[in-house]
Amino acid sequence: MTPEIERLNAKILGDVRWSPSLSNNSNRSHGDFCWQDIAFNINSFPCETDTAIIVTSWPGQLRWLKSTLRSYRDSGKYVILSYDNPFFTVDPNSLREESIWSYMPRPCHFLLAHSVVFKHKTYDADKRTGWFWDVRYAQGIIKQFPNIKYVYCTNGDCIWEKPKGIDDLIKYMGDADFMSGQSEPARTIHTADILFRVEAFHAVMDNIAERMKVPILGSRSAEGLLRLAVDQLKLREKFAEQPLIPEDGSIDYYATRGLPSTFKEIVGFRNLYAEQEYRENNGLEPLPKEHFDSFNNWSYMPGSDRETLCRYYDTGDRRYLLQWFDRGEDYWGNRLYYPLEHYTSDPRL
Repeated sequence: MTPEIERLNAKILGDVRWSPSLSNNSNRSHGDFCWQDIAFNINSFPCETDTAIIVTSWPGQLRWLKSTLRSYRDSGKYVILSYDNPFFTVDPNSLREESIWSYMPRPCHFLLAHSVVFKHKTYDADKRTGWFWDVRYAQGIIKQFPNIKYVYCTNGDCIWEKPKGIDDLIKYMGDADFMSGQSEPARTIHTADILFRVEAFHAVMDNIAERMKVPILGSRSAEGLLRLAVDQLKLREKFAEQPLIPEDGSIDYYATRGLPSTFKEIVGFRNLYAEQEYRENNGLEPLPKEHFDSFNNWSYMPGSDRETLCRYYDTGDRRYLLQWFDRGEDYWGNRLYYPLEHYTSDPRL
């Protein structure tokens, strides 16, 4: 993007106020942009970019979605938010009118993504069925734009800290058909950060679609379906440098520790959910507050976090942090539920 388009985007996204007010015609005498500037430079954007970024998401990722979508928008590429339908009658709480505040995206999410798509309601195995249909619906949009040559698929809890590096990531992939941030030959291909050539993307999704026509409860994971498709289609994979766990040299598939890797070096990839869970389970400092959305008194956060971690973020009282550690042990039998006064009377610790 040119500096002028970046300034225009900053105003569209609300980073910079329209001051003075946006003119509704072609008159720039009262500001640096007019209505026509938006129309001519933004309306046809999907027809001009070479890369689409699909961000699959659901209510459990809303706490990060503002910061993660922003990172992809800053790449200058076309961002599609594919959001899962969260409502069903089995869960009466999801049908309350007020549930809209914790189950659904808010206006900033619709601004940060260029397009938003909702699939039909599906049931069972959200990590497979939900993921496939989220991506399948986004694929329908991508098929309308022959200018798109690359597709990056990710989740709403994953972020790029170096979004401008996407073109370098494409160059690193070379002439391969696809590249995943965490992958092993003939084994798991992780879906949280995977870059495709568009032809390979369509071939993979069409292959998986044939399998998904006949639902089989408890069948293969998204990663398993992806592996089957890649093997059947004989696609060429570029193997990136993997995030390796120092203790045993195994791949940190969920990027829990933010270890060095190709994707981290080039685009600054991080899995915020996995990192936060690892920190909670191991008594480490939590992620900075700016990664989270405190909308509506932290309504996107789990109830246990609202009582502990969010109070720490709001007050700086580290006793809430100790509560968060004690209640966040990986094994439920090790979790402790002490009142705040148990730790100390000094909030600074």
